[in-house]
Amino acid sequence: MSDLDYTQWSTIKPFLGVQPNLSWVPEGDRDRVASYDKYDEMYWNDGRQYALRVLEGEEPLYIPNARTIVDTTAYYLLKGLELTCTGPKKTKDTLDAFLKREAFYSRFHTAKQTGVARGDFIFHMTGNPKKAQGKRLSLNSVDPRSVFPIYDEDQPDKMIGCHIAIPYTLSIEEDRDQLTRIRRLTYRLVEEGEKRRVSREEAIYEIQGSWLGGEKAKKIKQVIPLGLLDERITAIPIYWFRNRHWDGEDYGSSELRGLEVILQTISQGSTDVSASLALEGLGVYATDGGRPVNENGDETTWEVAPGRVMEVPQGSYFRRVEGVGSITPAVDQINYLENKIHEAAGLTDVAMGKVDAQVASSGIALAIKFMPTLAKIEIRDQLGIDILTQLFYDWKTWHEVFEKEPLDGDIIPVIGDKLPTDRISKVNELNNMLDRKVISTSYYRKEMEKLGYDFPSDSVIEKQISDDIERTAPKVTPVTPQASPANDGSGNDQSTNGDTLPVVNGSNNRNRPNESSGTEAQNKKTRDA
Repeated sequence: MSDLDYTQWSTIKPFLGVQPNLSWVPEGDRDRVASYDKYDEMYWNDGRQYALRVLEGEEPLYIPNARTIVDTTAYYLLKGLELTCTGPKKTKDTLDAFLKREAFYSRFHTAKQTGVARGDFIFHMTGNPKKAQGKRLSLNSVDPRSVFPIYDEDQPDKMIGCHIAIPYTLSIEEDRDQLTRIRRLTYRLVEEGEKRRVSREEAIYEIQGSWLGGEKAKKIKQVIPLGLLDERITAIPIYWFRNRHWDGEDYGSSELRGLEVILQTISQGSTDVSASLALEGLGVYATDGGRPVNENGDETTWEVAPGRVMEVPQGSYFRRVEGVGSITPAVDQINYLENKIHEAAGLTDVAMGKVDAQVASSGIALAIKFMPTLAKIEIRDQLGIDILTQLFYDWKTWHEVFEKEPLDGDIIPVIGDKLPTDRISKVNELNNMLDRKVISTSYYRKEMEKLGYDFPSDSVIEKQISDDIERTAPKVTPVTPQASPANDGSGNDQSTNGDTLPVVNGSNNRNRPNESSGTEAQNKKTRDA
């Protein structure tokens, strides 16, 4: 393919340069692997990310806009992820124990953040029957630079296998030639009649040239011999998450794709402004006289400093050159480019925490301003949920194979709200529904737990409420009809019509009067008013 042809890596390729360390990578994957490295450099604001023009003695100034874009996007992508289970408690307990042991949530969100920067992140499921019961399965993130899909020659978009290849070299004492070694794990789909199986093999290769398919690759150790996984396992245990997916492209795209030149221009402009300010402070001087000479008549350099007196030949001049009159146009351009980057990346002021109190207090206004960010995240959320659903569907199969324990029910990934919950409005809404008997107290407590409250179990708290009511109920001494002074002769009728109990407001809101018997929560500002 010519360098002039459009590819998924066209916008980043001018920044890649030569990649001498990727000679072991297949030629078709070198741009992809090099792109991962370059986007990492941009995220970490490394000085090697791209070249900037600087004056002699000045340092380039790199503006970390890439980190702002990646971190903000990663925060909202699959925000509040939680794995729920529709099956029995045993399945839920087993799943929770596995997630805790594998530190899944922390690993997943770290991998997700790197995936937003690079474009891809991958998880790999493995099983080891030699480990103790309950610890035989593992789920780990894999560097996408180490993963190389195998596609069907007749159906280029169909993946039929996958390599996980990790390069390394031995120390100079162990290998004087310093040849590259590759530890490669290979999965392939195998068709056996109407059944589909998965084969696995792992070996260590020593190479002197390009990718392992060449004649210069030598297998020096067989780690896992070629064999088939259990027949119940029918899918390759590699789960590929793409940050931005586009039809016709095999891999995901970095959040920085297409913004590379603008990011470079912003850093270049900031470097130029910084240099202008420095020169304005030090000054630039011009003269039509010759260079100064020392006592021996040798030419020396000019010295411009406080307290120094300079002499120039008669008829010559020495003056300060007027520099940049204002940096405002340059700063305006930098701000304009940054705003356009944020618009293209769907980063609204709300997403970056720049919102005034009036907008923040209005849920509808907040949601409208957040819409551009939500629009780009929704599709990716759905793709991520679909892959997680497939992953944990396969996990149940692997658990049955390696732990000898079948699990019932479905594991469903759910995500939380993108924007903070308006607690006051939520409590008011729940109180109104409880007053009108639309919801039960059990449901009320479950919803309140989502706001951060912690309650005992329903049976415990119902007993506590019952005990409190009984303990605080007023003590009433019944009055017999004989002792009741219905008429004491004073003309004042004291009859109770047989009702000896005082009138008591039984509402749970009796001490909170307002238009709905006192159930609405109020913020402090409203109460003070």
